[in-house]
Amino acid sequence: MVSLKELEQIVSISRERGLKIVIRLKRSKNSILIDKEVKAIDEFDKIISWAKAFPIPPNQVIDSYGINVIEIYCKNNLIKQFKSWQELLKNIDKLPICFEE
Repeated sequence: MVSLKELEQIVSISRERGLKIVIRLKRSKNSILIDKEVKAIDEFDKIISWAKAFPIPPNQVIDSYGINVIEIYCKNNLIKQFKSWQELLKNIDKLPICFEE
């Protein structure tokens, strides 16, 4: 189960390290983008309104829809993938610092 505290920790690390995190869901064409804040994106990776994408809060979306893959981006380059929330949490401190120059 994904807690709000864990999600806030991931958002904070995204902000501190300049990383983009995309959570691709099993049972939705929409995904979750963490890029300094939590956003919803459509199947073309365009930002859409949260209310249009999902009827529930982000941590509940992750639990309800299931994770297909979690993608970590640095300067728009895919640098790492994880298969589960627990794997992301276990490895989040090992991710690099990545800021646009």
